[in-house]
Amino acid sequence: MLTYTKISAIGFSFLLLLSCSRNRIFDEVQKIPNPGWEKTDSKSFTISINDTTNSYDIFLHLRNKTTYEKSNLWLFVKTSAPNGDQITDTLEFFLAEPDGRWLGSGLGSINSMLIPYKLNIRFPYRGIYIFEFKQAMRVDVLEGIIDIGLRVQEH
Repeated sequence: MLTYTKISAIGFSFLLLLSCSRNRIFDEVQKIPNPGWEKTDSKSFTISINDTTNSYDIFLHLRNKTTYEKSNLWLFVKTSAPNGDQITDTLEFFLAEPDGRWLGSGLGSINSMLIPYKLNIRFPYRGIYIFEFKQAMRVDVLEGIIDIGLRVQEH
């Protein structure tokens, strides 16, 4: 019997396979230094958008140690547009099932995920967009997150 979790995993896998063949315009990953992601540390990604008529998909790359003590990750995401507008989102991403099984794929003690963030969107202005990520887990140093990254591709 297919459960909601299995259907979601199948759908996510299908989306991931599709996303691998799409035209990527940006794909960058940044390491989180040891011992962990400090509350005051942000990871910024600068993207140049030239085509405002095209639709885009934005994905978040996450890699975590399997010793990460949480099943989720809260992030503050600030997006700055070329005209000076800024939007800040507070987002929760689930990294594991309620029974503790990691979502995504893993090799040894590392788990990796490509998570849809915003799909089928249009950037309203040409120019430079900045995406800034901060951990929002209510700890000064978040241990267990290894990398965070951003992928933008044509829809």
